[in-house]
Amino acid sequence: MPANLTPQYLAAEEEYRRARTIEEKIAALRKMWAYLPKHKGTDKLQADIKAKLSRLKKELEQEKKSGKKRTGFYVRKEGAGQIVLVGPPNTGKSSLLKALTGKDVSIAEYPFTTQVPDVAMMPYEDIQIQIVDLPPITREHFVYWQIDIIRGADLILMVFALDDGDSVFMFDDLIGLLREKNIIPIGEGEGGMELFGPVKKKTIVIANKKDLDEDGEILGFLKEEIIKGRYPVIPVSSLENTEHLKPLLFESLDIIRVYTKEPGKPPSMEDPLILKKGSTVKEAAARIHKDFAEHLKFAKVWGSSKFPGQRVEQDYVLKDKDIVEFHI
Repeated sequence: MPANLTPQYLAAEEEYRRARTIEEKIAALRKMWAYLPKHKGTDKLQADIKAKLSRLKKELEQEKKSGKKRTGFYVRKEGAGQIVLVGPPNTGKSSLLKALTGKDVSIAEYPFTTQVPDVAMMPYEDIQIQIVDLPPITREHFVYWQIDIIRGADLILMVFALDDGDSVFMFDDLIGLLREKNIIPIGEGEGGMELFGPVKKKTIVIANKKDLDEDGEILGFLKEEIIKGRYPVIPVSSLENTEHLKPLLFESLDIIRVYTKEPGKPPSMEDPLILKKGSTVKEAAARIHKDFAEHLKFAKVWGSSKFPGQRVEQDYVLKDKDIVEFHI
């Protein structure tokens, strides 16, 4: 039996995913329970929500008894998507952040230069994409707030260095560390985000410092002996132009830009709606306002349509850079 989840439930689910404190998570889960249709098709969801609420209530009670609260870092999502840089020490993550965003960052040859999340915006055409550089991760240096940020990100860039160091040999160990924390890095075309249990997170391997691997020997070893086709591998040098990397990152976020126009007026080509690939006209309308979607009769589309201004129904699947005129 299909779950037939309501828009209110899905909104509460998104609220849960973005929650950072125990209280916020409990409040969102209670909303999800209230809006969840109760029938056989949602038995598993009902059990998951109850278990999650029970665990969080116990955590909150323990926190109150101890009188202590966890301290850490929270990065608020901004822009069209959030990409997190993950890797062992001395792989050039800070240099890559600077190359992609232009931000003046602290760069040094000693390990663990980055002690807190370093956040900057990467411009891509008419949008901004958030890049978060985390402190290096090893088995001895992996704290809960790093886990929280990785779980909430839209894309992982796993950064290794093509130098004479041993960072490439830390690949499987890093994958194992993430899996221990219920974060499962996946390649192209696999899975997606899950609310309960392990989170599958789309991952790209960045082979940095390619200028130090002139004969490509280390890159070949990384791809053929370590990665073995499990993840896309992109060789870069953060000392060179990285503009070619930006469209690849945009595509990997699985998002589209949709522009809107009013009847008889030119389209607004600034501040596009950011939607997941496969989104429909109705979902685009709902992003503007839920009432707008409920009263929507049809739309006209320029871009992916058979001809400019084609009249389409609510279930029409939009493409990147489509222009939509809504009629209610």
